Amino acid sequence: MKSTLKNVRDYEGTVPLSRFKDNIIALEDLDFLFSRNQLETIADLHNDGMWVTDIAERIERNEYEVLIALIHLHRAGRLTKHLAYRRVFL
Repeated sequence: MKSTLKNVRDYEGTVPLSRFKDNIIALEDLDFLFSRNQLETIADLHNDGMWVTDIAERIERNEYEVLIALIHLHRAGRLTKHLAYRRVFL
């Protein structure tokens, strides 16, 4: 999708988009919009020890989107388990 913008505002003024021609927008194919209910569900499932891939399957979202949600929830102090929590298999 090609942008129709001609300039980008930065802290020093207007910068031509042509200056950014070699840059890539990371994760542009992902959806960063979550309902409060989805975020609550993701937090609950994670805090109960569910793996990211299982959470993604349960809520029918991309696992990278779930990771972004978990980072958001971690920064908001909503996770009781560490973000890099691992189950120990005996």
